[in-house]
Amino acid sequence: MTRPKGSWQTETKLWQVVILRIFFGYYFFQDGLGKLTGGFTGPGVLEKWLTTKAADAFGWYKPFLDSVVVPHHQLLAAVVAWGMTLTGLALLCGLLTRPAALGGIFMALNFYLAKGGGSPATTSDQAFMVGLLVVFLTRSGRSFGLDRWLVRRYPDSPLW
Repeated sequence: MTRPKGSWQTETKLWQVVILRIFFGYYFFQDGLGKLTGGFTGPGVLEKWLTTKAADAFGWYKPFLDSVVVPHHQLLAAVVAWGMTLTGLALLCGLLTRPAALGGIFMALNFYLAKGGGSPATTSDQAFMVGLLVVFLTRSGRSFGLDRWLVRRYPDSPLW
């Protein structure tokens, strides 16, 4: 007798969410690549941005920026640039879509907190968080992506 499949083991047919996933993947990949090649990882670039633009950061988030992010700005600039590039690539390919969506949500949340919530740019961060949550919950990598083959090979993994 065969065991019935749980909802986490079935392929999703939500091709509309695939369009959303590819949009986010393209954005993250392009932005990350731009950061890698455009000097964002250069000396002092993130530090300058944080000291000028992050003045509006949420009050409880400012000590984190001042004590952790600013002193390690060089390392974190590289982490952000590579994180955005790899997240975008994973979302575009539909490979490890759920961890990539969580990574995107984490980055968008930190960008939102650093900007403070008052500017129009924070609205796009909020939209990205909601959109990536939809991508995470619907497992859109199973419709048109490499996660489709991973779920067939390893059906019990929560990663896809």
